[in-house]
Amino acid sequence: MTSAPDPHARTSHRMAMATLAAAILATPVFAQTSPAPVCDPDAPIPGCTPADADTPSNAPATEDASVDTLDAVQVRGVRASVAGALDAKRASPQITDSIVAEDIGKLPDNSVAAAMQRITGVQVARGGAEVGTVLVRGLPNVVTTLNGRNIFTTTGRGVALADIPADQLQQVDVYKTSGAEQIEGGIAGAVDIRLRRPFDFEDDSTVAGSVSSLYADQARETATNGSLTGSTQWDTGVGRMGVLGAVSYQETPYLESNTFHGTYDRVENPLDPSRQILVPYNAGNLQAQGLRRRKAANVAFQWQPSERTELWADGFYTGYRNRPRVNYWMPFPGSLSPQNTEALSTRPGTDILQRIELRDSDVLSSTQAHENSSDTWQAALGGSWKGERLKLSTELAYTYSESDNRSMVLDAITTVPRLIVDSSDGVPFTSATNADGSAIDVTDPSAYLLSQYYDSWSRQEGDEWAWRGDANFAFDSGIVSSIDAGVRLARRQASNIGGDPGAQDNLSGAAIRMSDIPGLSQLSPGNILDGDRDVGIHRWVGANRDFLLGNTALIRQAMGQSPERPGANPAMYFDNREDNDAAYVQANYGFTLGSIPVDGRLGVRHVRLERALNGTSLVDGVETPVQNTSVRTDWLPSFSANLSLREDLMLRVSHSQSVSLPQFADLNPQLALFESTDTLPARGSGGNPDLAPVESKNFDASLEWYFQDNALLSLAAFHRDVDGYVQIYAEDERIDGTTYQITRPRNTGSGTLRGVEVGYTQFYDFLPGALSGLGTQLNATWIDAEAESPEGVMQPLANVSRRAWNAVLMYEYEAFSARLAYNWRDDYAVSFSASGDQPSEVFHGPEKFVDLALNYAMDDNITVFMEATNLLGSKTHNYFGSPEFLRDRASPERTYMLGVRFRL
Repeated sequence: MTSAPDPHARTSHRMAMATLAAAILATPVFAQTSPAPVCDPDAPIPGCTPADADTPSNAPATEDASVDTLDAVQVRGVRASVAGALDAKRASPQITDSIVAEDIGKLPDNSVAAAMQRITGVQVARGGAEVGTVLVRGLPNVVTTLNGRNIFTTTGRGVALADIPADQLQQVDVYKTSGAEQIEGGIAGAVDIRLRRPFDFEDDSTVAGSVSSLYADQARETATNGSLTGSTQWDTGVGRMGVLGAVSYQETPYLESNTFHGTYDRVENPLDPSRQILVPYNAGNLQAQGLRRRKAANVAFQWQPSERTELWADGFYTGYRNRPRVNYWMPFPGSLSPQNTEALSTRPGTDILQRIELRDSDVLSSTQAHENSSDTWQAALGGSWKGERLKLSTELAYTYSESDNRSMVLDAITTVPRLIVDSSDGVPFTSATNADGSAIDVTDPSAYLLSQYYDSWSRQEGDEWAWRGDANFAFDSGIVSSIDAGVRLARRQASNIGGDPGAQDNLSGAAIRMSDIPGLSQLSPGNILDGDRDVGIHRWVGANRDFLLGNTALIRQAMGQSPERPGANPAMYFDNREDNDAAYVQANYGFTLGSIPVDGRLGVRHVRLERALNGTSLVDGVETPVQNTSVRTDWLPSFSANLSLREDLMLRVSHSQSVSLPQFADLNPQLALFESTDTLPARGSGGNPDLAPVESKNFDASLEWYFQDNALLSLAAFHRDVDGYVQIYAEDERIDGTTYQITRPRNTGSGTLRGVEVGYTQFYDFLPGALSGLGTQLNATWIDAEAESPEGVMQPLANVSRRAWNAVLMYEYEAFSARLAYNWRDDYAVSFSASGDQPSEVFHGPEKFVDLALNYAMDDNITVFMEATNLLGSKTHNYFGSPEFLRDRASPERTYMLGVRFRL
């Protein structure tokens, strides 16, 4: 996560927002109506067409589903959420899946990311007591939009989905195929997050909110969360108006622990020189602890001067704060030698070290103290007008995001007379004693000498002005029912500065013990892996996080370094600008093929990207400013067809081309070169301003059977031809007559991703009495994905599991509702370039999680709820190449939440 300072200090940006408002109000505008949970197939952009929009006479009957969908969202209950999601999927002109909040603050999970893990074809990764990485059909390249507008955090291409509070959401649409009207950039698809507006409510006035207490089981801490939404609408002499305001505050404490083995080196057995063995360089424990805080606010104004016209103004803010600490206990089995090795053994049938006993061995206690924050603001003004045949829509939006990050890492070393590291149980069990076997106190700060520290900081900023204009013209008859056309103009800027001088040694000339600096030491939390395995030493002394961050100058000075913050590192600087101009045209068609109604879209999007990249080249310590400019154009065609085989059976097919832009940091033109030495070749590292966007040709098909109300059985297949994936590689480059080995991000070769999805949803209304409240959601995904490395070697795509599935048991009867969700995914590759003599690939093992939600409605206005995540306390692990090369085992946090929701 990234971060940022007080928004009230950003006077220039408040003035920019005021300028935006003045510019819009001085110009006639047309824009979209209030967002509905589903869209007409001929809408100019997703969510932009009134529910009573004219429907071509030859369009399929399913298009009429959009008429009543908004009311369905207002019905409260698990069943209403499922019904709204199925209605949205059925009415969409593309292959999509949706999550609908059954009422204010009642998204089916605690965050957008967590809710998305239940969707067919979506895979996620958890960490820090929340869902983090989200992959759609195996790919992370997803465009994230908020009410149809691009949103991002600082220099990233998207926003962390957990940063947008579930309490303010109306609906999340996951587009697995793309249309010409959608913002380019996501070869995996798009995620559109819709916040509520005042006209979404049936009542003239609504006040709703929630208060809850969250308990983190491993951290043994409790936090309070809350939200409040107020909305009102009224008739005036100049039309109907509405105002909505919503605020949210979330706290999540967490404590997660790992055991780890470092990379393995092949060395001589010190007790048998005729034999070589594989030894991990280090092995030990770590614990990560933090208190994550998020706050958010959303305001919206709507004005409908007439039935044909609507204007609106939106404002959104989200902020993130966290001060995590990570404590390491790190022995070094790789320091073995004939002089210090008492005994060792290897794993049966292998040459991999299993147990070692060392004399007078150093152990590192390291504490990482971090301070991260981010703030993101977005404002938009727009409107829409609807004539008999013509619909016009426009919007101007401004987004600004800033972040600040600090890190202070302090290493301290103690010498253990007799150290044992034993991995027989799959994790490193460590024992530290005196030579005679008597216990030593690893929690004594006087036993640890300060060794070195790492002191770094960074700041990122990003902003974007974006304007769009869209039109839809409907025809009275013919195969083509309407034409969509539109333009989007955007200017995006992203900058980064930071300081990171690397390891700073103790230059004071004195041996500094941790106990010499009052307030520095602190015990680690203990209870490694939540008691899952015996790790021997589970608690040790380290540095206090708050002391490190609050007294950094004291630490620097005590170790003989300058007390000042490190200066900016030119290698970390970049300041990039992108001008992105796009235009599209799209035909919405409908006809009858025999007795089968067919509708769909045929369109193309043209994109012109002009970018200026600024950085610094560093050669032999000489800094040289570098600027790189480029212009690129892309034509992105798309086609979709929806065949209504029966009233309840639909076949969809789609073909499209898409692109995904490289990250701004990867485009940094910075290059640092180092001449050869007696032991190292000429080398260098940098960004790559010549990176091309990742390109993909996409083929999709989906068969959907809506066999009863609130029920669906679906089968989908997809194929992606992907070219130019971006990964880090080292290659020889000749510069000014010298050959350097340059490490930089590069486009890989071609690759493919293909798979199959199966989904099933049903409530069992036919069962008698209370059993009629039962329902299930089941889905499974199979994916085969690989790409060609620069050396021509085919490798699996990182983070993609071959198999994944979800099973959700739902229940709703009278005042009680419940949901028990099971999520499982198979092994997946993490990276392919680990150093050492073990396999270079890193794989994450299979993982499973069980979550639970219970609700009881006291009356129409008050609901008590309880939620639990990782209910079974599941553990995760990863390994090098094959499971025999142990790497990490981790214990994700388990949380419980108890609260009350109200609606007045």
